[in-house]
Amino acid sequence: MGPKCATPNFDETRRALLIGGAVAGLAVSFGRLFSTPASAATGGTIQVMAWEGYDLTNELKGWREANGVTVETTSIASQDDVHTKFIAGNPPPLDLAEYNQAYSELYIDQLKIVSPLDVSKIPNYNADNLFSVFFDKPTWFKDGTLYGSPYIWGFNTLLYNSAEMDEPKSYKDLLKPELKGKIAIMDDATGNWPLIARLAGFGKKYPSLTKDELKTAFDGFGAFRDQARLIAINQGDVANFIASKEVLAVVVADPQIIHQVTAQGVPLKMAVPEEGPVLWVDAWFIPVSADNVETAHDFINQSLDPQVQAKVCMSIHQAPVSKKAVELLDEPARQRIDYSKIEEIFSAGLPGIPPVEAEGEMASYDDWIQAWQQFKAGM
Repeated sequence: MGPKCATPNFDETRRALLIGGAVAGLAVSFGRLFSTPASAATGGTIQVMAWEGYDLTNELKGWREANGVTVETTSIASQDDVHTKFIAGNPPPLDLAEYNQAYSELYIDQLKIVSPLDVSKIPNYNADNLFSVFFDKPTWFKDGTLYGSPYIWGFNTLLYNSAEMDEPKSYKDLLKPELKGKIAIMDDATGNWPLIARLAGFGKKYPSLTKDELKTAFDGFGAFRDQARLIAINQGDVANFIASKEVLAVVVADPQIIHQVTAQGVPLKMAVPEEGPVLWVDAWFIPVSADNVETAHDFINQSLDPQVQAKVCMSIHQAPVSKKAVELLDEPARQRIDYSKIEEIFSAGLPGIPPVEAEGEMASYDDWIQAWQQFKAGM
């Protein structure tokens, strides 16, 4: 999910992403590491890495039982959790994993950890079922080959307690004196970064900021840190603070926590400030280490079934890639997004990540990670 991630240990991230020589080594070694023959039919065990709540545990129960499938799920706390397993040199035989669109080039072109998908085994992946913004688009479909199957989308945005405060029209409304110590920031690096750039006036340049612009942007975002009660490392933490009314608003949060908080009597609502939401799309991919490829393909196909799409999206307050799923959503879920304007929503494109290897004065991914870690250390 995106975005939807806590920042990993800086040293681990640095080792994971300074990959100039490592990519070549990985390409040579994959044939040796991943030679296990794939299963020939749906069934058996598959290992899946997914964001908590996004793993389709409930939605695919019937499919698992009907096909004798056992799913062993590992939760993702950070997108870096996925690719560091491959860079470590002895990755587990993962059959499926999620990745945020910002990491597409890194995964497909640089690390080469993504296997091509066999579209004939994913009949639900078709133009009649999917919104056009997700079907055969370059982010996931390159040179006639599909590498990732868009599965779910949404935006991280501002959440607020509507009983205790007015709807914020700008993120800067959270800097009002009466909200001192009443806001939270998610420890979500790639979710916050586009907003940090926008607040500093560099939104159209993101992720290509210079080192000076990067410093300016984080200096400005320091005002939000000074206003915050906490930088929350996970959704559960921030949900507890909201439920207790110690926190009234959250910067760039995952709407998934709305159900959890409203069930405790707190009217948590989603605002879309003038700076805009941070769009994201998560896709399933089959890693090069997969050993149950047939079942992995079937899992992806089931994930695109309109009924499955509707159920998971209602459960976690996100949006389907299947246009047929919209009519199956309940009224609140349909009203959250104007699906007739989906082309307009995606017209500005999806945010990427800063370059792993930057030239000259441009800030690299490593520079952004350092800036984020220093920002958090100031709490």
